[in-house]
Amino acid sequence: MENKGKLLIVDDETAFLKILSIMFSKYYDVRIAESGEEALEILKNGFKAEVILSDQRMPGMSGAEFLEKSMSIVPDATRVILTGYTTPKDIIPAINQAHAYMYLIKPADELSLVQSIKIAFDNYNKNKKVKQQAAELKKTIEQLKEKNEELQRSISENTELLNQTIQAISGIASYAERFYFTNHTKFVAVTAKLFAEELGLSKERINNIVLASLLHSSVLNGMPINYILTDPHDLTDEKKMEYLKYFRTALDTILKVKKLKKYADIIANIWEHHDGSGFPAMLSGPAISYESQIIAIVNFYHNNVYRMQLHELPHFFEIGYVLQGPERTKKRHEEAIKSLYRHATWFDYDLFHHFQDVVRKKSIPTLVPEQGELRIVNIDASVANLIQPKIQPKEEAKDEQEEQIEAIETSTGQKMREKNVFVSQLEPGMMMGQTLFTKNGMLVVKNETVLDEATIKNIKQLESTEMIPSKVTILVPL
Repeated sequence: MENKGKLLIVDDETAFLKILSIMFSKYYDVRIAESGEEALEILKNGFKAEVILSDQRMPGMSGAEFLEKSMSIVPDATRVILTGYTTPKDIIPAINQAHAYMYLIKPADELSLVQSIKIAFDNYNKNKKVKQQAAELKKTIEQLKEKNEELQRSISENTELLNQTIQAISGIASYAERFYFTNHTKFVAVTAKLFAEELGLSKERINNIVLASLLHSSVLNGMPINYILTDPHDLTDEKKMEYLKYFRTALDTILKVKKLKKYADIIANIWEHHDGSGFPAMLSGPAISYESQIIAIVNFYHNNVYRMQLHELPHFFEIGYVLQGPERTKKRHEEAIKSLYRHATWFDYDLFHHFQDVVRKKSIPTLVPEQGELRIVNIDASVANLIQPKIQPKEEAKDEQEEQIEAIETSTGQKMREKNVFVSQLEPGMMMGQTLFTKNGMLVVKNETVLDEATIKNIKQLESTEMIPSKVTILVPL
């Protein structure tokens, strides 16, 4: 029998606490406490909570204070805070103090609570896997360190070895690269290096910029697609806080390797603005390093010229690819430069105008628009769809029954056909015909996945909250 996730609920309202205990006990191993002090005793007595749900306003110790203290006992637990506050300026301090993954506004309805706790457990399990990867990476580093010690050199003195380690971490987070017309990480690293050289920075600072650039894409690891395709300064306050959860999780992963701290510090400030309007700490002026500013301006440029645009996403998943010709690239380049002018106060004055100068003089080759046709291919699409996309004029479009009889060859060589069914009709053993995403771009299940009861249950729950369509596509034998 599968072990239940361990859930600790803390609230001073006894009746509400009992309701939550009954609600969640069917699915999780639940412990309850009416105060932060009592909850800490439960944790000290050996209950290894994986998710902690705590009210903020409680007599004595507040929820944020309790969650902060719990870090020393169960540091890996995912924390959810219940708060009566409704504005970001009131909520963010509590979230930061509590190290909370998410917050819920009281009073929260039953559906929101159930879904949020499920998401919290999913986050815990995901972080657990990331931690295992980090442990494996650390083991690899230690093995490499031992080899270097035989040559009387430590790993901290071996730049090449450190570079390989950073590239390994960067490779783990390569998923986001699929949404760029040119390699994002490589572009930022190369362009930032050339720009830093133009500015006359020291070799040590240039090396730090290159290594931080190689790591910077890892902050996108695990993010929903809509956040990969949108910079945080274009998000609402509410969405910024959600983005911050993923941003912080990614930085924490990097910080598990102590040698990478100075690079993580550079990455942490790439969304800060020189005028103090940035994210997440609203730093300004000299508080933001030149290293962070250089990566930020190059990252801004590449995102605006070579990143897929959010409105292209449905076409990307339906057809299997998106194209960008040289005229479109040139236009996006010009728009990016204009946008930088409009946001000049985001950057150090001298750095900004030097960047504009190298663009004008074309002294950095990577800042000259690509001349060829660029393409982003959906790696989850079938080879048949990539070679011959299913595009038909409306007047010649086949009806649903005709489309269903078209033969499709799966990756295992089976001849199948697509069939649209309601989510309520899904049964274990059925095979997905298309990759399924939620409305906000989160992956639910890949195509050709054979469904089991747990996956179907998750799909039905998402459909009940209108996060996915009521119909999905499956594959059935011809």
